Amino acid sequence: MFRKFGTIVAVGALALAAVATTPAVAATKAATAAEPSASAPVEVALEFKGYDKAVAQAHGYTIKTSPQGFEYSVINNATPAQDQAAQAKAAIRWGKAAPTTAPGLVHPNDYGDIFSPTCGTAWISGNAVGNLSVDISTGFTLLPGDKAIFYFWKVYLADPGGTSHLQWGPTGLADRNSWAGHKTVGGLTVGNATATVSTESYAVLIDGSSCNAGPAIAHYGIN
Repeated sequence: MFRKFGTIVAVGALALAAVATTPAVAATKAATAAEPSASAPVEVALEFKGYDKAVAQAHGYTIKTSPQGFEYSVINNATPAQDQAAQAKAAIRWGKAAPTTAPGLVHPNDYGDIFSPTCGTAWISGNAVGNLSVDISTGFTLLPGDKAIFYFWKVYLADPGGTSHLQWGPTGLADRNSWAGHKTVGGLTVGNATATVSTESYAVLIDGSSCNAGPAIAHYGIN
């Protein structure tokens, strides 16, 4: 009887230990799986895609063709120096560069494809804030001296429960060198998630330059 009783006690003790341990382990795993996280801001190029001639004309610019064959935007009634500066700026926009053989000596006819065309940077970050929600911040910064007069911005969200999107614009900007948007989204699903700046996103500059965002992707966790 004693041996049988002892066996029952031992088995019971193991069962109790298992009952006591299993919820704790499960709780730890659940807490780990549901731990929220934030992404550092992710930056990509805001890439030049060409000129909107109507926009340029409406704001006092003319689209011309350089001796090297690429289009450039220059202010109406520009001086020769302003015209040359506009061509040099467009050369960078189009991914061209003027090589030099000596300091200060530039050969404007010898353009080569050595620069990546860009208008500035696009960026995004995601910060999970609990309650199945995330704060999304996104925007763009143009190169110094450039001004945006119009923009459209779209961000796609994806988590284990599916996909959705956020949108800003299309709307005008009052000669802004940069723009930033922020939205909080709830009703998401626990797990790893991403926010992606769509390549549909763009800014139009006062000289008619049209610039699109590359796909910037932020990773974070939802709880």
